[in-house]
Amino acid sequence: MEDLFRAYAPYVYLHPDEEHLPSSVDWFFSNGALLYKKGEESQPARIEPGGANLPKGGDPDGSYWIDLPADKGGRDRVSRGDIASAEAYVHFKPGVENGMFTDIQVWMFYPFNGHATAKIGFIKRVPLGRVGEHVSDWEHVTLRVRNVDGVLDRVYFSQHSGGKWVDASLLQFESGNRFAWYSSRNGHAGNNEAGLYLQGPGNGVGIRNDWAKSNKVVDTVARFVVVASEGEGEAVVEPPWLSYESKWGPTKQYDTAAEVRRVRKFLLGKLKKALDKLVKIIDEVYGTDGPTGPKVKNNWNGNEA
Repeated sequence: MEDLFRAYAPYVYLHPDEEHLPSSVDWFFSNGALLYKKGEESQPARIEPGGANLPKGGDPDGSYWIDLPADKGGRDRVSRGDIASAEAYVHFKPGVENGMFTDIQVWMFYPFNGHATAKIGFIKRVPLGRVGEHVSDWEHVTLRVRNVDGVLDRVYFSQHSGGKWVDASLLQFESGNRFAWYSSRNGHAGNNEAGLYLQGPGNGVGIRNDWAKSNKVVDTVARFVVVASEGEGEAVVEPPWLSYESKWGPTKQYDTAAEVRRVRKFLLGKLKKALDKLVKIIDEVYGTDGPTGPKVKNNWNGNEA
């Protein structure tokens, strides 16, 4: 299975203007990430290496969450990430389609998700204040490999709360069978090619997803860790942080409507109405709660949707 991953391991291309780079989970922990507990917010705990002191099991009441360092300098520094430390976290699992495939999930961690930018009519870039910002961001691709011959069949690219399957013939291959995994500016949504995609009501109005190739790149085969494997003869020792089922970031710390109002007052009448339509879907795209880790997500055990 590791040989298959090495054969197809993607290159993660960040946007040239990306400010919030990926890092390893251990870099995030060792550089001041804090664990908070409801009712004891004034006494956050430093997170031990590997997440050894993180709580295990479910947390339906949202009693725990992770946040950036408390001091501004630490928050700013850690939110920018550390691409030199970035690791790919690999999960092998049987494919769900009649046992014909094996899935290789490749997860990347970002300490911070940046603010959203919109396109509204002829105005190409409208910064939306703090909209879209949240601590910690987990993104992944899933490589679906045919069991009969080990050939890569297709790849799933996660995009915010959803994603898309892409046939292997549409991937941009380099270094043999390895392919490009583009990460959108600020939001880190994945894609198989460079370009612009708008999420929103249409007619030239939407949240920008900008993908472009740059020298900010992660070679996933150079630094990867197999964190879980199902159906394999040799057991994998899972890192403690993988079993942490609470939030990797606090609940949304801004009011979407208030942030958008700051922008709205500078727009003309028709553009104001266009922005109002966009506001209705913003929280659907970005969510309002803190992000969860890989093992909590439905696609960890189920199919990609």
